[in-house]
Amino acid sequence: MQISQLRAFCAVAETGSVTGAARILNKVPSSITVRIRQLEEDLDRILFLRERKRMSLSPAGRQLLEHAQRILDLADGTRALMRDEGISGPLVVGALDVVLVDYMPLLIGRMRQRHRGMTLNVRHQASEDLVAHVGDGSLDIALTEGPVRSKALRSKVAFVDEMLLVTDPGHPDIGEPGDLQCAELYGFRHDCSFRFRMDRWLAAGRRGDMPVIEIESYHTMLACVSAGMGAAWMLRSILKTLPGHHQVKTHSLGEAGRTEIHFVWRDGHLSPNAALLMEAAATM
Repeated sequence: MQISQLRAFCAVAETGSVTGAARILNKVPSSITVRIRQLEEDLDRILFLRERKRMSLSPAGRQLLEHAQRILDLADGTRALMRDEGISGPLVVGALDVVLVDYMPLLIGRMRQRHRGMTLNVRHQASEDLVAHVGDGSLDIALTEGPVRSKALRSKVAFVDEMLLVTDPGHPDIGEPGDLQCAELYGFRHDCSFRFRMDRWLAAGRRGDMPVIEIESYHTMLACVSAGMGAAWMLRSILKTLPGHHQVKTHSLGEAGRTEIHFVWRDGHLSPNAALLMEAAATM
């Protein structure tokens, strides 16, 4: 049984003739006749009573008609969904915590203005988890540090930020790890991409043995720095949102601190809703 056969069957039932069905389906009459005959052979039932030029439904045909119409409705609905005729389904976005603080609220606001009918689900995860969940399809798209080097994924810059070292106001300027005069550093856990970068920066300057205290709160990090207990690293966009950010000293790491936040999605699987998200971001 094929969709084209059911469509021909319903058209003949509606018009009462092969000629009428051919006209509304934009087919030649012979193709309609062939599909009806194939359907009758497949079901082993006579579906129409043929009376001169008029065709009326047999008892088996009347029984089939309602089911056939439901099948065609489902088929047409599936095609519409795949063509994205209007916004359909939720958009599931994963993001780093740093994205949720400053960037994502603006992006969500822009999406609400443009696409009020879209359901947007935002999940906070670490860098490694975001990449893994985009890869397995549980996230439509993610915002994470990039670029992401994977044959299965694609990425595009969303925005550029800067990772800074933050110290108490009296700390001398820092240009390299050897300039650090504090006893400890504050940062996130090891599965954080920013932690990876800071660890590499310390190792390159032969300060890889410096103690790192894991604190998963920017407010707490900044409070410890303000009290003169150590130094922390955080993005400029995050620091500017924290109370007391004027009471600490920032140190640029130059190119080592340059941070690109990328949209990441599966190659060949950018959903229409995810594309709309990226379009909204391009106008911010």
